[in-house]
Amino acid sequence: MKEAGWENRIIARQMSRNDAAIRRCCQEWMNNGIFQRHDGSGRPRATADRKDRLILRSSVTAPDSSLSTIRRATCTRVSTMTFHRRLIERNLCAYRPPYATCLSRLYTVEPDYRSVWFDQVGILLTWNV
Repeated sequence: MKEAGWENRIIARQMSRNDAAIRRCCQEWMNNGIFQRHDGSGRPRATADRKDRLILRSSVTAPDSSLSTIRRATCTRVSTMTFHRRLIERNLCAYRPPYATCLSRLYTVEPDYRSVWFDQVGILLTWNV
């Protein structure tokens, strides 16, 4: 965009960034020929590498455990969302308990009303919009 003659302000608006950030990126591109994030930039991680390995080991050894169970087992004081992100980084996922009991309550029909319910579903299926 810069090579096309756009101003930093316009590029910043297009990319939803600050124009100073665009200026720094362009300056680094001109000086070094590359642009990448600096090491250590961004928010510091809530868990160290050792805790991350413990989280991963806990999820691999007990694949049927939920995020909150892993959190209690590792005795770490971070949110379950942090655990979820750490597992996603390694292409893993935690066990999610099935919610079939909740759904089955939604779709249960009393025996007296079953025929009425099937009639209504049949009408809806044949109804053209």
